Amino acid sequence: MKTIVSAAVGFCLVLVLSFVSEPLVKEAAAQTKTLKIGLITSMTGPIAPAMSVMTDALKPVEELMDKRGGITVNGQKYAVQIAVEDDQSTPFGAVAAANKLIQSGAKFIIAPLFPPCYVAITPIVEQAKILTVLPFGAVPDIVGAGKRYTFGAGTFLYSPPVAVDYLKKHYPNVKKIAMLSPDDPGAKNNIACAEKEAQARGLDLVFRERFKPGSEDFYPTLTRLLQTKPDAIDVVLSIEPWSAGIINQSRELGFTGPVYASAGLLGDINVLKGLITDKYQDNLFQTGPDVKSDSMLPMMKEYRALLEPKAKNPFQFSHLAVLDAVYTMKQGIEKAQSLDADRVAEALETMKTIDTTVGKGRMAGKDLFGVDHVVRRPIIISGIVNGKVFCEFSNKD
Repeated sequence: MKTIVSAAVGFCLVLVLSFVSEPLVKEAAAQTKTLKIGLITSMTGPIAPAMSVMTDALKPVEELMDKRGGITVNGQKYAVQIAVEDDQSTPFGAVAAANKLIQSGAKFIIAPLFPPCYVAITPIVEQAKILTVLPFGAVPDIVGAGKRYTFGAGTFLYSPPVAVDYLKKHYPNVKKIAMLSPDDPGAKNNIACAEKEAQARGLDLVFRERFKPGSEDFYPTLTRLLQTKPDAIDVVLSIEPWSAGIINQSRELGFTGPVYASAGLLGDINVLKGLITDKYQDNLFQTGPDVKSDSMLPMMKEYRALLEPKAKNPFQFSHLAVLDAVYTMKQGIEKAQSLDADRVAEALETMKTIDTTVGKGRMAGKDLFGVDHVVRRPIIISGIVNGKVFCEFSNKD
């Protein structure tokens, strides 16, 4: 009899819990609102293939933010929803995309990575009071003094001193530098900074030339470059196809010294490795992380696990762009405890520390831009030596 009674009681409890739990689940779901964040990127046009990493990241970033509790403002939880608009690889397309996102109710926007496009939208988002974050590569044109609502989740302009110090430590015989960098308006600040820091540290710049983006044949330029007898080649900042071309072709012409990027990347180091001839995979470094390194934070590894099954591209540095921007926004919003752009901007400006995907950072930029609107991330050196990829944190801020 006791067994029958116990079974009956247990059955009743299951029924009661089932009726109670269903409304609770529905209520919990109803309590979570959605925060719409706009993303502008090239889905069509000449740079669309390179920007496909941005669309790779949409769902994985949403999922990672949800797993980590979303964004909470005054007890209200918000799930992140990223709405993407195509800039068609043109400034006019970027302006149209920005206006469309603003009209659709997006309160925050992730700026496009293509420099002409992010410069074009800056007046639009400033006038509309939309807090906008450029994932990396921040320059004065977008986060300078007078820009209230535009921020950078990172900049390479703090990298050259670290890169040159690394060069002098590991290659003490280097005295003469050749600088071969892309002729891109978005790179002008990086190039100026790289030149300044190299000269300030006693290096002799024996060659300076810029190549047209999209170049494949570097032999004529490299022939002239090598006539100046440099000890190292600084590409300043580049992407994998250009860097691989410069590395392979300079090695074929007999150059064996270091090739590096002082104010940006040679490209994702693992992707680049696949493009370089095996016997030339040596004496290469940059001021950027190997995102597949075991030294990366748990957050990076968690993100990678969500992204790799869905992505069209191998996991690489550029996949961090959307995450870095959203993560910066999240911390500003939660400090402000508001979705108001002015309050979030004020919160970001006054944050002493801020978490990044590669470690603890801080808000900075006043020395470069006149205002603290950029995240100064930990600087990491990665590269390839003797055919093996390495990654190490700099001990410099």
